[in-house]
Amino acid sequence: MAAALRDAGVNSINVSLDTLDREIYAHITGRDFHEQVLAGIDAGIGAGFDQIKLNTVLMRGRNEDQLIPLVEFAGARGLILRFIEMMPVSTTDVLDEDNFMSVLEAKRLIESCYGSLIAETEFRTNGPATYYQIPGRSQRIGFIGAMTNLHFCESCNKLRLTCDGKLRPCLGSYLEFDVMTPLRAGASDEELRQFFVDVVDRKPEQHDFRNHYKPNRRMIAIGG
Repeated sequence: MAAALRDAGVNSINVSLDTLDREIYAHITGRDFHEQVLAGIDAGIGAGFDQIKLNTVLMRGRNEDQLIPLVEFAGARGLILRFIEMMPVSTTDVLDEDNFMSVLEAKRLIESCYGSLIAETEFRTNGPATYYQIPGRSQRIGFIGAMTNLHFCESCNKLRLTCDGKLRPCLGSYLEFDVMTPLRAGASDEELRQFFVDVVDRKPEQHDFRNHYKPNRRMIAIGG
């Protein structure tokens, strides 16, 4: 599949990898697919994608001991690693002290091993991550602090396409717009372009995760 995606013109891929421990991975995801994920990462490297980003959701009590091994794993393969604060997409229970780990805490843990990270304010990818360089290396790691960064939404440019043809301008909002209907009705390229522009214009100033959000779709049904 990696080669087929690359041949189709895909330049960049994201892969979720919360741990290098197979048992913990199966416990977190409910699926024993750890070996397949690692094989997929190697296949992506072999296919020559311009950029491969690994996404690690921070989970206290589950994977804080995996942060340094994941940094080494990504560095050895020339991949970008991003640490993401847990968000209450599927359940609000994740926001207690037993589960939640902030990106600031993760950054401090990483710096205790490597020294002060070097901010790379000019480096951007297609998303709201803040990037740093590991001292003495060319390796970059990123942090996505949607819960603790009060200005997080100011830099977010994400749209999400659900499996049933809805565009969501914000992960942490109920707003959804049906793009499948105009597509199947034969909308022109210009009409679709305007549809996307209108959805972008509806992006809220702030997500609702901190105050009013109530889960309605599981993350797997929302998409990336």
